Amino acid sequence: MNTDWQIGERIEKRWEIYKILRGGMGIVYVVYDHESRVPFAVKTFQDEVFARNPDIAHRFSLEARTWIDLESHQNVVQALMVEQIRGKPFLFLEYVSGGDLSGWVGTPRLAQDLPQVLRFAIQFCDGMTHALSKGIQAHRDIKPQNCLVTEDKCLKVTDFGLAKVFDDTPPDAAYAKSSLASPDIHLSLTGQSAGTCTHMAPEQFADAKHVDVRADIYSFGVMLFQMVRGRLPFEGRTWEEFARLHSQAAPPPLESGQLALDMILSKCLAKVAGERYAGFRTIREELASIYESMTKQPAPTAASGRDLEAFELCNKGRSLDNLGRSQEALACCNRALELNPRLPMAWMGKGLALTSLGRLHEATECLDRALALDPQMQQAWSNKAVVLEKLGRMDEALLCCDRALSGSGIRAGPV
Repeated sequence: MNTDWQIGERIEKRWEIYKILRGGMGIVYVVYDHESRVPFAVKTFQDEVFARNPDIAHRFSLEARTWIDLESHQNVVQALMVEQIRGKPFLFLEYVSGGDLSGWVGTPRLAQDLPQVLRFAIQFCDGMTHALSKGIQAHRDIKPQNCLVTEDKCLKVTDFGLAKVFDDTPPDAAYAKSSLASPDIHLSLTGQSAGTCTHMAPEQFADAKHVDVRADIYSFGVMLFQMVRGRLPFEGRTWEEFARLHSQAAPPPLESGQLALDMILSKCLAKVAGERYAGFRTIREELASIYESMTKQPAPTAASGRDLEAFELCNKGRSLDNLGRSQEALACCNRALELNPRLPMAWMGKGLALTSLGRLHEATECLDRALALDPQMQQAWSNKAVVLEKLGRMDEALLCCDRALSGSGIRAGPV
C-alpha cells in the first residue's frame, strides 16, 4: 500500500505532483492531470493511519461519496471523484489556489475591513445551507483551515465528513488527546470526541458522534470572532483546558459600535445547543442586514447550486462504481449521455457500470460506442479486454490488450 510519492513524480503515470501538504493524519497532493489537463487537490490519509485501522479506508470512501453527492455550489469545494490507488481511496477535489482563511485572520485584510468579514461569513452560510439541503447532518470540523479562498475572494467550505471517519474508531486505534504544542495537529480523537478543540462546541467534547448543525453554528461563531478580532475567543494550552473554557467561560465582547454583530456571536456561542440558531439561513439574513446597513449596498446574492455538466456526471459515475454503487453509477452515465451522446468517457463509464452489474453483452456494446467515437481511447480498449475475457472470448481480449498497450504504454486491465 506504500504511496510515498515525491514532488515531480506521477501517480499512476497520470497525475504529476506539484505540492504535498501533510497534516496530523491526512495528506493532500496538488497534482496536474496530464489526461484532462486540469489541476486537482487529491486528499487521502497517511499510510500509517490506514495501517493502524484498515476499516478507515471504507469509512473514508463512504464519506467521500457523501461529499461527492453535494455536487456543485459556488461556496463548496467540489468533490469530483474517488479513485482506488494501490488499495487506498483517493478523493479528487477542485483545486483552489488562493489558500485558506487562516492566512487572512489577524491581518489588515480582515481586521480593517469588516465588510469583507461579512462577505466571507455570508458566503460560508450559503455553502453550509447548500450542504445541509443535500443531506449533510453536520460538518463537525469548522475552522479557518477548512475554508478555502479563491483568487477573487470567494470562500469555499471544504473537508465535509472527514472528521466523521473517526467517530466509530475503537479507542485503542485512535490518536490520544493532543496538546497544542503541536500546532499542526488539531484533529483529536478519544473514541467519543472528534474535531478541533479550539473551535468545538461544549457538547462536542463529550460526544461528537451525536452532535448536529448547532455544533457547527458554535464553531462558526468561534471563526467569526477570529475574523473580527484576529484571535480566538478562548485561549488554552491543552484539550482539557479548551473543554473547560468552551463549557464555562463567556466570550469577550467585540469592540464598541458592533452591537448587532456581537448579538449574533453571543447566540452562536451559547453554551446550550438549544439556545443557538437552528440553521445558517437565519444567520445569513441577519449578517446581510448588518452588511447593508454598514455599506449602504445590497448584500451579496445567495449562490445556488448548478446542475453537473456531462463530464462531471461521468466522474461522479466512476466514483460511485468504485464505491460499489454501480446502479447509481449507471444512472449518472445515462444522464451524461442525455446531455452529450457523443462523449466517449460517458459510454466507457456506462460500460464499466454494466460490467460491475454483470451485464457483459451490454457493456461490450457501450465500450464499442466509446471506441467508435475515439479509437485511440486506451482505457476503453483495456476495459473491453476485461469484459471479453469474462465472456470467454480470449483471442479478442488479447487483441484489445495489444491495442491498449500500443497507445501510450498503460497497463492493460480494469481502469
